[in-house]
Amino acid sequence: MKIGNGEFTVVLGSAATPAEKRAAELLTERIAERSGLTPAASVDRAAFRFVIGTAASNEAVGALAAGRSGIAALTPDGYGIVADPEDATLHVIGRSDSGVVAGVGRLMRAIQYGQGRLEIPALDIRESPQMPNRGMYLWARKYYFDQPDRVDRYIEELALWGCNAICLWFEMGFFDSFDTVGTKPAMVNQHKNILPPQEWLKMYRRFFATARRMGMKTGLLMAPNDAYRTSPAEMRIEPIIGCPNCYLCPSKPGAVDMMLDWQEQVFKALAPIDMVNLFPADPGGCSCPDCTPWPTHGLWKAAKPLAERIHAISPGTEIWVDTWHLNHPTFGGKDWKNLVDNLSGNPPEWFAGFEVGLAPHHPFAGMSAGERALYNQAGQPLMVFPDISMWGNHKGMLVNRQYWEELQAELNDYPPALMRGGWPYTERWNTDIANVVFLSWFSNPRKSVETILDEYASFCFGPEAATGRELLEWLDDSNQDPQRAEKIRAAVTALDAALPAWAKADWRWEEIRRSCARFEQREMK
Repeated sequence: MKIGNGEFTVVLGSAATPAEKRAAELLTERIAERSGLTPAASVDRAAFRFVIGTAASNEAVGALAAGRSGIAALTPDGYGIVADPEDATLHVIGRSDSGVVAGVGRLMRAIQYGQGRLEIPALDIRESPQMPNRGMYLWARKYYFDQPDRVDRYIEELALWGCNAICLWFEMGFFDSFDTVGTKPAMVNQHKNILPPQEWLKMYRRFFATARRMGMKTGLLMAPNDAYRTSPAEMRIEPIIGCPNCYLCPSKPGAVDMMLDWQEQVFKALAPIDMVNLFPADPGGCSCPDCTPWPTHGLWKAAKPLAERIHAISPGTEIWVDTWHLNHPTFGGKDWKNLVDNLSGNPPEWFAGFEVGLAPHHPFAGMSAGERALYNQAGQPLMVFPDISMWGNHKGMLVNRQYWEELQAELNDYPPALMRGGWPYTERWNTDIANVVFLSWFSNPRKSVETILDEYASFCFGPEAATGRELLEWLDDSNQDPQRAEKIRAAVTALDAALPAWAKADWRWEEIRRSCARFEQREMK
C-alpha cells in the first residue's frame, strides 16, 4: 500500500487514553520527519486510516478484535497489527496502553519511508511479551540528566521499543539534606551535581509523569543505608568499596530510624511508585563486626524495616531484593546464599522476588551456573540487573555481539516460569543498542542478536540499512577483522553521502560516528 501527502489519518476511539493520544502524535511526527507527509485535513478526505487503541477505548478496534481469536489470546501487554488492503485500513490493537504504544513503535519500524511517500507492507503481527517487567534503570548522571527534554523524549522512544517501566535512584550523597535550599555543587563518584534536592525530585516527578503518560510503570532503587553528606559522624560506616563514607551503619544506635525517615521522605515525594528495588552494595554496605556478614545481618537490619514501612504506606508497591555485588569478600563472600534461603523458606508478605546480577565478567556481581541454579531451586520470582554500561565502556555507541550473547545465555538459564524481566543498568546514551537488545529479550528471550541488529539498522539508517548494518558489524568490539579500520572508513563515507537528512540529524548517528572516530584513533596509535 502506497500513501501520499494528505492521504492518511490516525483514528482514535472516543475513550482514547493519554498513551494512545501520544502514540498517535509520535506516529504522525515520525511520518512527517522521514517522508514530509502530513495527515488529511479530515477523516472523510483520508484514503488510508491508521486505527489505534484497545477494545475498550476504540469501538472500531473492539469490533475487529471480537472476530479474531488471535487478539484475544494476547498477553496483557500484547499487541496485534492487522493491515486490510481492501478498505485501506491498518489496525494497531493493544491489550493495554503499553501494548498499544509498543504496537505503534513496531508499525513505525515496519513502514518504508520515502520522500513524499510511504509504503505499508502486508502486516499481520501478533506479539505477546513473555516477561511483565520490561524496564530500564537510568542512572542519574550528567550524560542523561543535564538534558531533561531529551530524557523525556528518550523515555517515549523506549516505550516504542516495548519498555514498560522506568527506574530511578535518588542519590542522597549529592545533598546536605532533603530540604537543602540553593545550589551547592557536589562531586559524587566523579560526577558533579548542581541542583538542590527539591529540584532533583521535581525532575524525577517529571520523568515519572512522562513514563505514566506512555503507559509505563515507575520504579525506585533504594540503597537501604544511603545517607546525606551531613549524616551524623557517630553513625557512619568505615570506608568500604564502592560506598561513600556518609552512609550509615545499621548497627549504630538511632541509625536505622534515621534511614527509614529519610527513605520515607523520598518515597512519598515521588509516589506513586509501582516497584522498589532494595539495592545492597556498590553502593551500600557496612563491614563492622556487628553488620558482618552484611547480607543476613547489617543489610537485613535496615532492609526489613524499610520494606515493611514502604509496604505499610503503599501495599500495592512491589518490593524486590537485589543481590548485586554480594560475592565481594567485604560483604560476606557467599552469605547472600543464606539470604536467598531465608527469604525463600518463609517469604515476608511484602517480598516480590529477587533481582540478580547479569554480569559475566564482573568479579563480584557475576553468577556461576551453580549459583544461578540456586535461584532456580529457590523457586521465587526473579528479575535481572544486567551490566550493559560498565564493560569496556568507551566514547561512542557500544556494540559487542559476543558479550550480548553471553548475557542472553545467562538470562535463559533462568526458567520462564520465574523470570519477570529486569532493569538494565544504563548510564549514558551510548548503550542505546544494548537497551534495545534487552527490551527485545524481555519480550522474546530467544530472539537472536542478529535479528535485533537488523531491526535496529532499519530503524536507524532507513533506506541505507544494509550499509548501516555492515558498519555495526565492523564496530562490534568482539570483531577481530584486521581490515576493520578501512571497512569502517568506507562505510562511514558511503553513509555520509547517502543517508537521508533525518538519519544524520538523529543523535544515534552522532554516537555511532563518535565510536568510529574512537576506533580509528585507536588503530592509528
